[in-house]
Amino acid sequence: MDNYSIVGKRIPHRDAVEKAKGSAVFTSDIKLNGTLHGKILRSPVPHAQIRNIDISKAQKLKGVKAIITSKDTPQIKFSISPTWADKSILVDKKVRYIGDEIAAVAAVDEEFAEEALELIEVDWEELPAVFDPLEAMQPGAPLLHDAVENNISKTMTMECGSVEEGFAEADLIFEDTFQTQAQSHCSLETHCCIATCSPTDDVKIWVNSQAPHPLRQKLSAALNIDAAKIHVATPFIGGGFGSKIDLEPAQAICVLLAKKTGKPVKIEHSRKEQFMTTRMRHPTISKLKFGVKRDGTIVAKRAEVVIDNGAYNSHGPAVMAYNNVMFSTLYRVKNIKYEGQLVYTNKNWGGACRGYGDPQATFAQEVMMDMIAEGLKMDPIDLRLKNANIPNEITANAVKITSCGLKECLTQAREASGWIAKKAGKKKYRGLGVAAMIYTGGGSIGSGFNYSGATMQMNADGTFHLLMGAVDIGQGSNTILTQMAAEIMAVEPEAISLTTADTDTTFPCMGTFGSRVTFCAGNAVTEAANGLKQQLLENAAEMLEANPDDLEMKAKKIFVKGSPDKAVSYAEIGAASFYKKKKPLVAHGYYNGPEDVSAEFDPATYRGYPAPAMVFGTHLAEVEVDPATGKVEVLNFTAAHDLGRAINPLLVEGQIEGGAVQGIGWSLMEDLQFENGEIVNPNFHDYKMLTIKDIPRITSLLIETIDPNGPFGAKGIGECAMVPTAPAIVNAIYDAVGVRIKELPATSEKIFKGLKDK
Repeated sequence: MDNYSIVGKRIPHRDAVEKAKGSAVFTSDIKLNGTLHGKILRSPVPHAQIRNIDISKAQKLKGVKAIITSKDTPQIKFSISPTWADKSILVDKKVRYIGDEIAAVAAVDEEFAEEALELIEVDWEELPAVFDPLEAMQPGAPLLHDAVENNISKTMTMECGSVEEGFAEADLIFEDTFQTQAQSHCSLETHCCIATCSPTDDVKIWVNSQAPHPLRQKLSAALNIDAAKIHVATPFIGGGFGSKIDLEPAQAICVLLAKKTGKPVKIEHSRKEQFMTTRMRHPTISKLKFGVKRDGTIVAKRAEVVIDNGAYNSHGPAVMAYNNVMFSTLYRVKNIKYEGQLVYTNKNWGGACRGYGDPQATFAQEVMMDMIAEGLKMDPIDLRLKNANIPNEITANAVKITSCGLKECLTQAREASGWIAKKAGKKKYRGLGVAAMIYTGGGSIGSGFNYSGATMQMNADGTFHLLMGAVDIGQGSNTILTQMAAEIMAVEPEAISLTTADTDTTFPCMGTFGSRVTFCAGNAVTEAANGLKQQLLENAAEMLEANPDDLEMKAKKIFVKGSPDKAVSYAEIGAASFYKKKKPLVAHGYYNGPEDVSAEFDPATYRGYPAPAMVFGTHLAEVEVDPATGKVEVLNFTAAHDLGRAINPLLVEGQIEGGAVQGIGWSLMEDLQFENGEIVNPNFHDYKMLTIKDIPRITSLLIETIDPNGPFGAKGIGECAMVPTAPAIVNAIYDAVGVRIKELPATSEKIFKGLKDK
């Protein structure tokens, strides 16, 4: 292993003190003189044709400064891709879910804004609605979008080899169906934005976005405003988990109200609005068929997946693509077929959510793996080892794998958890369950983009400043990226000042999602830092009359190796370059990869999925089930993750623990409940989540495989940390009491019913 001074060290989160003291400024904390409060009128019905909107009474209300409807918008539909665009900022003719935006008000305070919403009169004709994706696919089902023939937004079919030949070759066939539910992101901070518009139509918006640079482009396209006139700034962000990637209608509405009033406008979701109107994890129905040999070799697998898209596309088509890729790429199987259907329903629209279609795929596949192991009378870990991916392979679906620590994750999780001993001395009502996973460790260039930019400069006084487009949403990227730069510049991370995620001052970054920041922004930062380091060495070489290759950097000085007394300080170098040479020391870094995209990449099926690196992991759960109630207690949890290199083990463990906790919640209790399209548990009382007393002992195992393309060998970890949690817990429940849960969440009621049925 390399001997680094900063990389690999357990350095506390750079922003920890500000957040602990309460001095960190979030979007909601920003106060501007004369700020108006924006509120949005939303549809109370799931499906209706709008005949007329009368705002005359609301306009007369004292304190109301502006009201807008669809007539005040460019009526340009948007999505994450123009190909999938189907959502309007404000609905003009037809609402498609409870929460659809109809009109908006800016008033002097929230009370006036709320009262104005009540005075807006909407005349509409309610339409039949459809809430089940299987029903929505049937002939004669109510159509959500008039321009399409049915409610199937997108289909995806991919086959590698021949599954029929594989099934014919198999000794045993296993088939079953698995379902996952809608999950809310539940970030501590709700969506919030503040917009201003100058007399020259220059727009500035402070917003808690995971992708400020793409947001600038999306606002430009949706509002028909020159992107050069839009400035997006991101204060501290209180979590995202995918919920803050997209353009939100509220953000565009905020800009329109600011433009119409000439005043700052603030729109902030209540917790109920956050539940009721923002995007959620897509529910899925996955029908799987596996063919296996008696020795455990998987010879064929097929997935038929129906994804509940909700009312609009958002990330739905890409989520289906990832559902396909992760199902198809995990394990060495020659014959694979994936058939996916993305279906519109009159419910909240699905969006990006931690894991991006992979948790749903992994739940189905990893429960199926345990069913196969039971059928073969084979240890579940041994079955996975038999079929595990290996380093430097090209999979059947043409995915290039570089580093791969799946086998190490499986074996080390088995050892750390005491799997063998606990299996041998099994206690009643206690069980162990395991699940493996795969995910991207650095985003993907499948959309054509995977970019991150960075600039590093030395000031005239010898201090450093790092500017980068990546945004820290709480995961700690500011800390690890400055660690990388500090390692290269031979200084402590605190010595580097930082500007991030401001569209006026930083190079673009695609965003904080796809477990891409460590890899992509890290590569950009290291390129910039290495470029600046070379400039420093060249300047020092002139001053010391030495060869740059003979120099060493330490303690903010550069000296000839072995002669630390013959040195120049960083301050001397900075001053000489800036004042004497008139050449400020600055370097840029950029990443947009992988560059060697397989010729087999097919954007229609995602065959040859072009990720720069893939990550692997294993979660192992130990549970106890109360037979009288069906209640599950997670006693111990082991999470082994292949992450290339841990730049900061402390923050990596935090990501793993947070992901495991989020996954346990999705496994056992988190479930957005709908009745006729309406969410009936839009609060933290009725939407059940884990509290601190529910969190088990979590053992994190960091498997370092040192990826050849990652910065310092690192890969991403953020989303991966929750992906295999649900199947590990469900498999442990079956091991404990013999009840196989195939539909999440694994509630006490389902388990108790299963026990009674037995």
